[in-house]
Amino acid sequence: MTKQLIGLMILFMMGSGVILHAEDSAGPFVGTLTTTDAHLLYRPGNKAAKLRLTVQDEKGRKVGAVDSTSEAEHDFVAKFHVAGLNPGSTYQYKIETIEDGSAKLVAGGTADYHFTTVPEQRSGQVTNVAFISCVNDTTDPVWEQMGKLNLDLLCFGGDTPYADTGDLADLRNKHRHLLQRPALADLCKSVPLAGTWDDHDFGKNNANGKSAADLKENTRRSFVEYRAQGKFGNGDEGIYQKVDKGAIEVFLLDARWFSQTGPSPVDPNQSTCFGTEQWNWLLESLRASKAPFKVLLQGQIWQDKKNRETDDMYTYYAERDALFDFIKKERIPGVVLVGGDIHVSRYLTHSQRVGYDLQDFIISPGHTSVIPSLDVYHQDLEWSRVEPNQFLTMTADTTKDVPVLTVKFMDGSGQVNLAKTFSHDQLRPNTDGGLAKDLRAYWSFDGDATNHSKLGKRLDGKLEGGASLVNSQGARGGALRLSRADNQYLSVPRAMLDDNANAYTASSWVKAASLPDHGSADRSFILETKVNNHCKLPNALSTGYAVSVGFRECDDPDKINLQLYTQTLVPQPVGSQNAPVTKSQGGFDCLLDRSLFSDWTHVAVTFDSKRLQLFINGALAKTFALPTPGPIAENGGLVIGGHRAGEGRNFDGMIDEVAIWNRPLSATEIEQVYNNGSPLSLSAD
Repeated sequence: MTKQLIGLMILFMMGSGVILHAEDSAGPFVGTLTTTDAHLLYRPGNKAAKLRLTVQDEKGRKVGAVDSTSEAEHDFVAKFHVAGLNPGSTYQYKIETIEDGSAKLVAGGTADYHFTTVPEQRSGQVTNVAFISCVNDTTDPVWEQMGKLNLDLLCFGGDTPYADTGDLADLRNKHRHLLQRPALADLCKSVPLAGTWDDHDFGKNNANGKSAADLKENTRRSFVEYRAQGKFGNGDEGIYQKVDKGAIEVFLLDARWFSQTGPSPVDPNQSTCFGTEQWNWLLESLRASKAPFKVLLQGQIWQDKKNRETDDMYTYYAERDALFDFIKKERIPGVVLVGGDIHVSRYLTHSQRVGYDLQDFIISPGHTSVIPSLDVYHQDLEWSRVEPNQFLTMTADTTKDVPVLTVKFMDGSGQVNLAKTFSHDQLRPNTDGGLAKDLRAYWSFDGDATNHSKLGKRLDGKLEGGASLVNSQGARGGALRLSRADNQYLSVPRAMLDDNANAYTASSWVKAASLPDHGSADRSFILETKVNNHCKLPNALSTGYAVSVGFRECDDPDKINLQLYTQTLVPQPVGSQNAPVTKSQGGFDCLLDRSLFSDWTHVAVTFDSKRLQLFINGALAKTFALPTPGPIAENGGLVIGGHRAGEGRNFDGMIDEVAIWNRPLSATEIEQVYNNGSPLSLSAD
């Protein structure tokens, strides 16, 4: 192409309002917006320049101008902070170079370059937010689809970009290259961008604050340079922040900077993930939030990746569970989770975890590389998709009497692959009192095997091997009748306890037709949890006996051993950089008269991560200290009247009024159950 033709093309493009940038320019990008403030960035190229951002209202009136300088110290990225704007208002902007007193337009100046401040009112709004993680050049179709969705915010969930270095020049080049993708740049000249990081943009795969300590200074510096955010951690460390859009507030958590750098603020014997300062900020910010919907976004996932890496919240289960317990205790409504990292998209529901069902979304990858081996079993998994170019949208609608949150898993073709809608009432604590508090499962066996807790039909039992129900011979009405000779039992398909729960109570009435014979190796079980693997995915435990209550013979022919087992996590010491492991604990023996079980007998077991307690007919029979304290390991189903394999070691007789709580009942409460009846009949406000 001749120089003359190039010159004509430049003149034509300038005349048609298209501003040409140098190949090494980036932006402009809109960043954090509040009700009165706006943050933007622009890189004019590899040169120092004095720049001016001018803002106009919808009538074309100038409402503000701020100057900034692109300097080599910050890779020639200029930041702009405009204050004194009106809430809920749309503004156009332009950026000019100022040289020798003259202004020259370099970006903006047309209707496409605009932003809208956050409204003061949280009601009457429809707010659209997109989430993505794990991006590269193959993500371009996703940016194009996002451009069609009228977004109010785009959130990067980490590996945005893949840096994998601590070299400052390389980091800057990779951040700049991402922001130069044409469809992304076109999107974010009007849609605000905020983000956190994951391992690759923190410096290397599986990186934490200890293993990547020598990379942190440069990874943070480059991140701060190429994001127009109002806050980056505490100003010197970390990058955590929150973005309040009125109807929805996004908490962008930093799970990398502080991880493994010291003891956890909730357990001094385990390593921290978030660090004390970020932890306190998060709790205070959640407590103070007035947004109907609150998104906790981090790069890593909230569960176990089940590979050799340790960058997940299973490694930091103490902080994860303390956070969820805080949300529950403080009765904070509208919280949902988002993670990324694993190159698989997944949807989980943690039933009643925070006083309501905690919705958990994993969105990855934004690019075209998937990792099928990380689509692993989890007790709370509802849906997964191992496909490229994935992103997530959340629409918070507060125009309705009851606000609604709609979540969609989408892909680069614009296809909606899963859509879920939740009313604010569904994400609001509604906890029961009395014995119904934290009741997770209850089968009365009065006519059917229906579960009568809030977890509903997902825990309905299935009669196996010809097991039957009797109408009037139970401890309280009907009962489950089982024949050991026929391998009969009742199966429950899903988990009822929290992931790695730190407490439980299991209660039942039993009446044995026979018990394991003296001198035999026979065993029979009242109940035992298992990993059912309802989604048929890899890497599930083959055990899962967090709750295990069964009979076996003992040396005394007149007695029977009512034996308890549990399977727990073993925490790792501070700075270990290792994930927890699982440990079988037991059997814990309690010898009781055989004759006791020829009539209806109440058996209850409580667990609090430090000990097991066994209650017989409302009274404490024995306490067992755990050799290794810890919460329960993975589970995912239950067998009533048998052990985890179902057939073999089955109970012979009748079982009634089986109930499981996600807390340890007190001795007084267990006495109430024994004396007065079902958990539901004893509930109180």
